[in-house]
Amino acid sequence: MNISPARITAFEILLRVVTEDAYASNLLAASRYEKLSSADHGLAHELTLGVLRWQARLDFLIEHFTKRKIARLDNEVVVVLRLGIYQLIFLDRVPAHAAINDAVNLIKLHKKKSAAPMVNAVLRAVQRTGTDEISRLVAAIKDPLEKLAVATSHPRWLLENWLARFGLDEAQKLATANNEAPNTAFRFNRKVQAEAQTRAWLSAQNIQFRPSRICPDAFVIEAGKLSAQSEAVRNSWIYLQDEASQLVAHLAVIRRQDASVPRVLDLCAAPGSKTSLMASLLPENSLIVACDLYAHRLHTLRELASKSGLENLHVIQLDATKPLPFGAEIQFDTVLLDAPCSGLGTLQRHPEIKWKVNADKIRELSELQQKLILNAASQVKAGRVLTYSVCSTEPAEGEEIIAWLLTQNAEFRDVTMERMGEIKVTNSGLAGINFGARTFTHLHGCESFFVCVLQRGKEFRVTPSGVNI
Repeated sequence: MNISPARITAFEILLRVVTEDAYASNLLAASRYEKLSSADHGLAHELTLGVLRWQARLDFLIEHFTKRKIARLDNEVVVVLRLGIYQLIFLDRVPAHAAINDAVNLIKLHKKKSAAPMVNAVLRAVQRTGTDEISRLVAAIKDPLEKLAVATSHPRWLLENWLARFGLDEAQKLATANNEAPNTAFRFNRKVQAEAQTRAWLSAQNIQFRPSRICPDAFVIEAGKLSAQSEAVRNSWIYLQDEASQLVAHLAVIRRQDASVPRVLDLCAAPGSKTSLMASLLPENSLIVACDLYAHRLHTLRELASKSGLENLHVIQLDATKPLPFGAEIQFDTVLLDAPCSGLGTLQRHPEIKWKVNADKIRELSELQQKLILNAASQVKAGRVLTYSVCSTEPAEGEEIIAWLLTQNAEFRDVTMERMGEIKVTNSGLAGINFGARTFTHLHGCESFFVCVLQRGKEFRVTPSGVNI
């Protein structure tokens, strides 16, 4: 049975996303797919992320053409149909007969031979219907919110939130941007190789790039391709990192004017993107303590530090929701809390998140973030700063966490915009409504982040009940 390796790979990954709650980007980078040709790996990437981005519209069409609810179909059948329909309506360069034949063979290969005639019939019906008629089917949906959910392939609850906050036009633009491939942003690793040499390599590869419009010393690819497999990335001459993620690290780093050793605490550090950038921006004698809950994630951070030529990191495994082990006598000039969050700001790279997260999960994460930020705040030296960030669009994980912290201790003040000026970021479109700053994918071309820099005033003390005294 001759099936395209790219389609086999995409099917395997999408099935694991459905049945194992796995993440597609992690699976696409797995060693088992390293032997795929560049073309097959590219197509597998396009098919996997494309299906996840447009899942709501694909499922609407599956239910329309099968006359059955998704829940009544086997997972293998759903995944094969999603793959087939995605190719038929979104990928002009893929021959229809190849998409249909491979779909039928995939379902036979996975011991669902009885479903093969239905898969064949549905895909041929989609092919005959054509994209114009399919667009009319979507436009005919009577419920306005359901129509928007299918048209933009986003969950209803999330669109409701965005409609209330932004209005229809901005909500549509954000959802539309989430379904596009992300920009590739990077920074030079000057500790490993001189920037001039890396620039020469980029030029030789016909890779064109521009400075970021929102973050100092960050760059965005405009032409050519730079990936994890590129020589410059493998050799750590360049580090791939979203502009908004880089901005958080730049905002967090406060350069001391005196001769004392800067002390930095990163409470949720792994896998280490922001930690390593902070380390590269600070003097080599800085004390940087990087913490995380999971040992395997800290292993990744150590590997990154080693490859990046960073020697001023001290790695500790701990649960940052519990009392911290540093003692009252040790406080930090900079505390970064890049908190665990929904990830709803990263939907271009991780589209499956919108199908995993719901309003209950947001509430659960918000409670976790409150515990974390209270502990983080207790480690900040008087006059120094706490930087809080999340890659989420939702205020319950951003502005509301800051508002809650200030009810616990009013001695912190928001200095985000002051910090923006200090690092020479002048884009006023980043300013938050109540606190901090926000990036949005449709406005800034990067991940949607919330970041807030808080400066501590007098002594911070909290009773066991969480009330400041």
